Order: sequence, then C-alpha cells, then structure tokens
Amino acid sequence: MPPTVKKRTCKFTEDLQKEFPFLQKCLTPSEVRCNKCNGTFSVAHGGKYDIQRHLTSEKHKKSLTAASSSSSLTTYFRHEKYGDKEAELAKAEGLWAFHTVCHNHSFRSMDCTSKLIQKVFDKKFSCGKTKCEAIATNVIEPYSADVLKTELNDVPFICIYTDASNHKDIKIFPTLVRYFHPTTGINVKILDLVNLPGETAEMIYVSLMETLEKHNLKDKVIGFCADNANTNFGGVERSGQCNVFRKLQEGLGRQIVGVGCAAHIAHNAIQTAADLLPVDVEHIVTKIYSYFYIYTVRVENLKEFCEEAEMQYKKMLGYSKTRWLALSSSVERILQMYAPLKSYFLSQEKCPAALHNFFSNECSELWLKFVHVQASIFTDSVKMMEGDKTSITEVSHFLVDLKNKYSNRLEHEYIPLTIRNELTNLVESGNINRDYFMGHIRNFYKNCIQYLEKYMHQYDEFKTSTWIQLKQSLKWNDVQLTYQQLLVQIPSLATTLIEDNLFDEVNYVSNYVNSDILKGWEENKYSTEKRWLEVFENFKKTGIPIKNCLLIVQYLLCLPGTNAPTERVFSLMNALWTSEKSSLKVETLRALLVLKFNMGSCEEFYDILNKNPELVKKCHSSDKYDFKNK
Repeated sequence: MPPTVKKRTCKFTEDLQKEFPFLQKCLTPSEVRCNKCNGTFSVAHGGKYDIQRHLTSEKHKKSLTAASSSSSLTTYFRHEKYGDKEAELAKAEGLWAFHTVCHNHSFRSMDCTSKLIQKVFDKKFSCGKTKCEAIATNVIEPYSADVLKTELNDVPFICIYTDASNHKDIKIFPTLVRYFHPTTGINVKILDLVNLPGETAEMIYVSLMETLEKHNLKDKVIGFCADNANTNFGGVERSGQCNVFRKLQEGLGRQIVGVGCAAHIAHNAIQTAADLLPVDVEHIVTKIYSYFYIYTVRVENLKEFCEEAEMQYKKMLGYSKTRWLALSSSVERILQMYAPLKSYFLSQEKCPAALHNFFSNECSELWLKFVHVQASIFTDSVKMMEGDKTSITEVSHFLVDLKNKYSNRLEHEYIPLTIRNELTNLVESGNINRDYFMGHIRNFYKNCIQYLEKYMHQYDEFKTSTWIQLKQSLKWNDVQLTYQQLLVQIPSLATTLIEDNLFDEVNYVSNYVNSDILKGWEENKYSTEKRWLEVFENFKKTGIPIKNCLLIVQYLLCLPGTNAPTERVFSLMNALWTSEKSSLKVETLRALLVLKFNMGSCEEFYDILNKNPELVKKCHSSDKYDFKNK
C-alpha cells in the first residue's frame, strides 16, 4: 500500500493581510483573529477560502450589523494605540476644546468646526460636541483644579470672595480665592460654584465652610470679601450675630478681616448725594431712553431736529440700575444732544410731563453738567479700585484721596469754570438764585464726604501699611506696626514670624530698593505686585532668604479692596448662559467658568499641553467620557 501524501498547511500571508486588514495573525502562522467580530479561526486547510467562509458566517454578519448601528458612538473612541501621531492629534483636540470655551462658542459648533478641520488640515481630527465637552469638563477642568490645589499648598494666607446672582429660578454662588505667590504674584481664582435655594446668612456660611473644608483651606483664611449688604456684614457698624462675616469668624474660631466693596461705597456715595439735587437725573435718563428705545418714528423725528441744529444724531444710552455711575455716559450723551432734544420735546403735543418740566427749566442743563463732572471724578476713582490685583492698602488710599477732593471742594465752594460761567449767565437773567444753587452744591459735597467717612473705618487698620506699595524705600518702624497688627490677628504666627530676622530682611530690601530702582519703577509704571515680584526674584538669585518679609507681603497682598472679581464672574456667566444655551447644567457652567477665569490664553494653554504629555494622553483616552467613569 503506497504511503499517504501529507497535505500542505496554508498560512496567513502578507498578501492576505493586505487584502483583509481587519484580520490579525495569532500565535501560529495559520491562526487569525477577526477585529470585526473578535472571533478566532484557522486558515490552515483552505487559506483564502477559510476567510471567505468566515465572512459569510452568522457571527460575523451579526457583528457587522451591530457595529453599523452604533457607528456614531464608536467613532468617538480610538484604538488603544497611542504614539506620536496620536499625541499630536490629541494635543490639537485639547487646544480646540479650550479655545471653544474661552471664546464662548457652543460645544455644538464643534460638530461643524471638526468637519472643516478634517477637510482643510487633518482628516483624522475628530472633536465634535461630545468630545469637546468631555475634554473641557473632564480633562482640562480637573487639571486646573489640581494646579490650583498645588499653588494653594504653597501659600500661607488666602482671602475668599462670594456673592449671589440669579439665573431665572437658579441662585448661583461662586467662591473665589485670592493669594500671593512669590513667583506668580497676586492670583484670583474660582474655587467653587454652587446653586443654593436662598441667600440667607446661614445658607451662605454653610456653603462657604463646606467649600473650605473640601479644599482643606480653613486654616489659611484671613479675609472675607463681599458687598456691603446686611446679610454679609450686618450693616455699616458690623453688629449682630446673624451675618456671614460673624458666622465665619465663629466657625473658624478666630478673627478675620472683613473687606466690603469700596467700589460700591463710591457708587452709593454719589448716588445718595445726587438724590439731594433738585433734578432727578436717574429718572430723566430712564425717561428719555425709554421714550426712544423701540420707536423708530420718534427717532426719525429727532434726527430731523438734529439736522436743523446742525448736529450729528447719536443714539440715546441706557444704563445698569445696579451701578449708578453707569449714568455718566448716558448723561454725557444727553448733554451732547441737549439742544435738539429740548426742541423736540417742547414741540410735542403729548410730551411726558416730567420731560416737559425738565426741558422747560432753564437750569436743567446746568444741573446735568454738574452731575456729569462729579460722576467723572468718582468714575476715575472706581476704575483704579476695581483692578483684580488692587490691594486693600491701595483702595484705602484711593478712598482717602476721594474724600479729600470733596473736602477741598467744600472748603473752597469750588465749581468748574464752565459751570461758573453758565451759573453767572443764569443769575443775571434771573433764572436762578446763586445762594440757592450753592446751597445744593454744599449739601452734595457734604453728603459725599459723610457717606465715605461712614464706611471708610473698615480700612483704618491698614492706613499704616502703605509701605507695601514700595513707593519709597522701606522703613522699619512702618513694617513693625504691620508686624504687631498681624500677631494680634494671628497669635500663632509668633513662632513662625521672627522679629529679629524680619528686621534684618527689611534692611536688605531697603538697600535694594534705592532711588534708581524706584525711579525705574515709576517710569515704567510698575504695579505693587510687579515691584515685589522683582524683589523676590532678586533675592532668590542672590540666595538671601527673606521668608519673614515674604510672609507679611503675602498677608497684605492677598487682601483685596473690592468685590469686582466676583462681578466679572457673573459677566462671564451671563455670556455663557444664554437663551441658546439654556439647558446648560450648573456643573458644566462651573467647569466652563473655571477654564475661562482660572486658565490663561489659548497660546498659554498650548504651551501647557506641550509640557504636559500626561494631560495630552487624557485628552486622547476614552476615559474622559462620563459614562465610561460611572
């Protein structure tokens, strides 16, 4: 009997691999694995025929059917392979997600943007609505939180801000934190953002304490900044127990600095003074604006009066009722258009009585000019106060300067030249009595002074700390007063803050801050923050420790003067939470605000991605999706 011929075994060749790229060779040359259905089979007997038979099998067909029905979901996930090309792609997608948030684009817009980038630049770019939101909220925001946590671990003192804003039936409370770091300077960051069912002192206090405990910051709080509402501070005298400031001190078990908003004080000072004038400026501005607001025919008629007066028409301006000084630009616009406005309203048969009386009075323009001049003075002061990095000592100086301006005006009964000339003409024509006018001016000045003095006492303890601004070389006696005040507030610092060492360090700094350094700072308009950053950088290079001096600087510069940063958070929130994005969740809103407020520019974030491969890898990973983490 002839011997049997052994049949040749087929193998999975390179040609078969090219023809069927979804198949992978296994342990033996004849075993293959199908990536479509995850099935394993042999091609040893039939080679290509075995593959074709597998493709017609029920298991493989069902897998293809299932894959086609869920293709929109699976396209969001990449294979586990992660190399240089995938990293560059993930970096681009992370940057675009950040860019989308920074410029208030909707996540949905990325569905279109992603397709355009695929067509123009990179076919593999895939960062639609779902992925963009996942990267922003589950990758970049947690990264930002980790960075903030690291920075807060390095600083001894913080000040917290809070305020409330309503969005329909939702009451939003952000918590901001301010601190000074010797390399990054003054920082103001969003620590948390929550919605509460109300805004009682107890609710706000409990929320703040929960946030501080969650971030392990209770021992570092030295200040609380909010507007001057009774809920926050218990009134001008800061009396009573049922206010946030008092409850925080009790909860923390020590004294902290309460910082009311100096900008609000200035706004309220001029508002209460203007209410004493014979012309209700706020009412007149509102009346004129609402009269033309949506009435095209009225606007066209007014334009005709402008042409007759040979003046260019300018649109009337409204104002924010929460900020009285916003009236300044509205009053200026009325003064620019005063002649045609007066002619227009006095020619109307059914002119509103308030406007008819206003424009019939020959002295109305005089009062408007006076208010506009005073509003400009207050506005200039408020602009200096409202910087994110303005400290409590600087704000104290601005308020004192503002009060002194009005004390001098009252003493000399000063009024500007243009108003003096117009007053003289009105007196000569018999339209006004000079004593009557000057009596109102004196009352206006007195009220501004009295209101400012009533609220300025909260800054008294920092009047002796103006040395922190480095306008001149340091003097030990000035620093010593601050040192003593600091130990009264925080007795535990007695073991950390060594006076002998502090004395030597103050002399080191004083020797460095000579007349040439001061002159250069003044010429380049260096801020207080920038001056101290230069000082600390210099002593770091020279290896001379000034840690005691740093401690006092960190204490003073972490205390703000206004609640303006919180107002800016609300402005960002309103820009994000529009009618087109009405379904935005509070958690998502929080993440977006953190990105916009805490992170830098798009270029700076690109540098962060280049230096942080782990962050890039998280942008690539499918772990960023919420349902993957549940």
